[in-house]
Amino acid sequence: MIGDLFRQSKYAALVWLAFRLYLGITWLSLGIGKLTGGFDAQGFLSNAVANPVMREGSMVYPNYVAFLEYFALPYAGMFNVVIPLGEILVGLGLIGGCSKLCV
Repeated sequence: MIGDLFRQSKYAALVWLAFRLYLGITWLSLGIGKLTGGFDAQGFLSNAVANPVMREGSMVYPNYVAFLEYFALPYAGMFNVVIPLGEILVGLGLIGGCSKLCV
């Protein structure tokens, strides 16, 4: 349905192209910045474990907190590389037009 709009309307296709390129360049530049800069997920992970989302005295997402505590925190160095690489790949995919496969 929405795919037909982009195929039939040149204006909609140009708007989608501009939006896709903007998002792709943004993701790519942020990923490169994290990879070359001092990105460290350790602080976020530690804070998320120390201050979980609570409702009525119990954790709302106990499985997420357990994942962070027992997997993400011990391997924070790996996450410091994987997260920026993922952002770079998403940016390249958006710029390269991989989203056209979904439309």
